Amino acid sequence: MRRTSLTVLVALLWLLVTASPASAHTVSGVGATNWQTSLIGVHPAVPGLAVRVVETGSKLEVSNTGAELVVIGYDGEPYLRVGPHGVFENLQSPATYLNCSRAGCTPPSDLQPAGPPEWRQISTGHIARFHDHRIHWMGSQVPPDVRRAPGQRHERPVWHVQLVQGPTTIDVSGHLTWVPGPSPLPWLLLAVVAAGAALGAGFLRRWGPPLAALVAVLTVNDVVHSVAIGFSVAAPTWSRVARVLTGSFYSIIGWVLGAAAVFLLARRRVDGLYAATFAGVSAALFTGVLDLTVLSRSTAPFDAPMWADRLTVAVSLGLGVGIALGAIVALRRLPPPPEEPVPPVRALERGADDPTSAARARPRPALEG
Repeated sequence: MRRTSLTVLVALLWLLVTASPASAHTVSGVGATNWQTSLIGVHPAVPGLAVRVVETGSKLEVSNTGAELVVIGYDGEPYLRVGPHGVFENLQSPATYLNCSRAGCTPPSDLQPAGPPEWRQISTGHIARFHDHRIHWMGSQVPPDVRRAPGQRHERPVWHVQLVQGPTTIDVSGHLTWVPGPSPLPWLLLAVVAAGAALGAGFLRRWGPPLAALVAVLTVNDVVHSVAIGFSVAAPTWSRVARVLTGSFYSIIGWVLGAAAVFLLARRRVDGLYAATFAGVSAALFTGVLDLTVLSRSTAPFDAPMWADRLTVAVSLGLGVGIALGAIVALRRLPPPPEEPVPPVRALERGADDPTSAARARPRPALEG
């Protein structure tokens, strides 16, 4: 049993090390953070035009059902065209390449942003979503004022993105703010309480139903957490569902084993304890540990209030650890298997070495008379 438990733990730790870049819960390259991007407004207001900040400040979304407009790039050049004929990007604009991701890509050296645009259609719709490095913090280190007082609120200079529609110049402006996160201690305390309750279930004589119920709660909690992250992507529903599936590949293994554990534990099958151990450690690692920073950050990619994000992380961490330990305790407390009956000793082969055989072989004295 100890060997099996150690094998499960080593396998999960290996998955955590090798899969963390792929399975970490981020959207557009950003996870939990204290930077918040907000929109001040669009001036002047234009019929058919709507602008919003999406994906935790990583992108701007421009929706335009009116006359075609142009998004201006970092060097004052035409960057995007958005209108009734679709969305087009200018291959001569540095922004086309710098906005390839939140971190950006290196533009070709032979660009001519001041020359005629070279348009390429990238969508037939009327919505453009693009990374804009003016609206989020690009540095690897926080600025000096934030470093001196990280527990205070800090405002960056107002950011501006320019749009042009015919003769009208449109200014989109917003705030980039450092908002300190809460203390993680209450959520860690909740995780400890949940772990204690799950561990206690392993000491019960009838450990099957309680552990089955806890594994069910853990699995549903983990699924909700992943779905809320996937649905925080600004995209059609099918793309959000795909994001849930691809972004939770390793967690899905834990969900399958969690469902199997519920079925087996409800019938008090010993195999359910092994499945529960795997499901518990999987949730604790891939949701609890990988998203632990959510407990102390003010915002994160999550399609629900932040308190719900922190709650699901604390539950996955606490219940995951507690269920794994409780299952191991239940395994250790199992009664030893009944001993197999010892087969009766086969009678000794009759022969010279058998005293009873020798006695029977001795000639009997003849009766007198």
